[in-house]
Amino acid sequence: MDFETWDVDLTSGEAKHDCGCVIRVEGDPQNPMSVDPSNFPKNLNFIDQARLLRCGIEALAAAAREHGFQGQVGGRDDASIKVKSRTAQELERKARMFAENPGKPKRAVLSLKKRQPQPVSD
Repeated sequence: MDFETWDVDLTSGEAKHDCGCVIRVEGDPQNPMSVDPSNFPKNLNFIDQARLLRCGIEALAAAAREHGFQGQVGGRDDASIKVKSRTAQELERKARMFAENPGKPKRAVLSLKKRQPQPVSD
């Protein structure tokens, strides 16, 4: 098995290996906040799983360096590539779908402001 061959997608923060293993990162690929490995082959022992994980993270970091990925340093969102987890992307998609739904139910509004007293009519 070639541990060094990865298909890297920096926009989604994913690295995919030919064996089916997928590694997703959140944050800067060179210094990720979280790493989510999945789909390791069943016949792979734990040492080779660790090696595959390490090589995948190194491939993500190398691709980030090669393409000049700077993370979100200094608040320059226009110059950086944002990396989001699949769950965050799915939650945003569901929120947009619900917000755009014209048939969504009306919810009662809770306000903490004091009401003006209503004049009593006789």
